[in-house]
Amino acid sequence: MMRSLATVVAVETGRITVSCQQQTSCGSCGSRDSCGTGIVSKALPGRRHEITIATREKASVGDTVEIGLSERSMLQSALLVYVLPLLGLVLGAILGQWWFVSLAGGGELGVIVTALGFAGAGLWLARRLATRLEGDSAYQPTLIRVLGTPVSASLAINAIPKDSD
Repeated sequence: MMRSLATVVAVETGRITVSCQQQTSCGSCGSRDSCGTGIVSKALPGRRHEITIATREKASVGDTVEIGLSERSMLQSALLVYVLPLLGLVLGAILGQWWFVSLAGGGELGVIVTALGFAGAGLWLARRLATRLEGDSAYQPTLIRVLGTPVSASLAINAIPKDSD
């Protein structure tokens, strides 16, 4: 299960709305200071996502919670979004090559248009299938546990006294 921390922003009967920051892998990469992507990810903050989760556990606004999504649903979603349009592009290029170059003796413009048309059809099909899967409970994040209210920085105790020079 893929896990992430989120903050509760709204509480209703039987469900909570949480907000979480989109994370990149650049924070843990060894070359993040010299990589262009790492520099851009520092300059631009990640997007915030708000998700409503059905739960029976009690949580308050401001609580930190751990949410999770199964790897299976994540992999199936990635397969749907990335592979289906790519397959459409490749199939369109193969069919365009056969139709326009082999049969009609035409140029590459027909191959390109056919490939782009099939890629667009793949995107359209992926979008339709994604909206159908949207209501499936396997594709919904779940609340794993409520961690509670984060400790304020002003409440942290410093072990070193101020006069210890």
